[in-house]
Amino acid sequence: MSKRKKIIIALASVALVIACFVAAYFIMNYTSDDDTRGRLAVYFYKPSAGKLEAEFRVLHPEQHLQVQSAVHDLATGPNTALSGVWPAGLRDFVDTHVDQNILVANFSEAYNDFSPLDEVIFRSAFTLTMLGIPNIDGVLFRVKNENGTEEFLETATTITNNPFISPARRTAENFTLFFLDETGEGLVTMLSNAEYVNVHARAQYILSLLIEGQNAPGIFPLIPPETRVRDVFVEPDSGIYVNLSSEFHSRFGGTPAQARMMIQSITHTILENERSNVQRRVFFLIDSERWDDFHGVSDFNLGFTIDKTMMLDYEEEDEE
Repeated sequence: MSKRKKIIIALASVALVIACFVAAYFIMNYTSDDDTRGRLAVYFYKPSAGKLEAEFRVLHPEQHLQVQSAVHDLATGPNTALSGVWPAGLRDFVDTHVDQNILVANFSEAYNDFSPLDEVIFRSAFTLTMLGIPNIDGVLFRVKNENGTEEFLETATTITNNPFISPARRTAENFTLFFLDETGEGLVTMLSNAEYVNVHARAQYILSLLIEGQNAPGIFPLIPPETRVRDVFVEPDSGIYVNLSSEFHSRFGGTPAQARMMIQSITHTILENERSNVQRRVFFLIDSERWDDFHGVSDFNLGFTIDKTMMLDYEEEDEE
């Protein structure tokens, strides 16, 4: 065999090896069992399993727009039977930027409105989704609150997607809510149905429905919409304590009679939906403190019970 033929064979062999490596590269990098290349796993909540599950979205080809696109996908919600984790109606909820492979997420004060369980779900879903973006190694949460700004860092090692939320902790329920009639003369009731209610934050959820439902036709809104329900807790020997934010007082502009009616709408709603045969009183706290007076209601520091005379359809019984 001539020297020229040997060179040609050698070159052909090298070319074949290179072609095989190139083919292997494309096979390994552009095909996979789940075909996830070029797609982003966006996490939502699956109530029946008590954990997060992903839906895949197209990963934005422009790197500087990938985080913004992922935030949009989370806010838009799932396409399947999964439950969304984003706060309803909030779009301008977070500002983001990347600093040395860490996504810095600056959340508004609305973040504090999450119940403890819903906050865990949201934080986990947000972190797992963002970690799927190339070159994002962690998420630094920055949350505004009354004391300034709170920071906490989440990474793949701090977030796990185990069934950390038992499905039994969430259930569908019907509630009876008490509102002031548009005439301002008395309380009326409205039924509300809710799915996947967190039973450990049930009372807070009921009050959030009461605040949001004041925009319904035929209702006279009394509770300032900025009011946040900080906590609702039961002391077996005393009663139920409703801890509201300062906006409950500072943003209220009604008369003393309307103030008492508002207090009774909350009291009726809490006690009517309570799962107990024990007769309890409802005590009000503002930013965790007891107040003696609330816009002319001088017994605000005392416990309140259901007052049937506040109902619009109340009729005095005739004395025999």
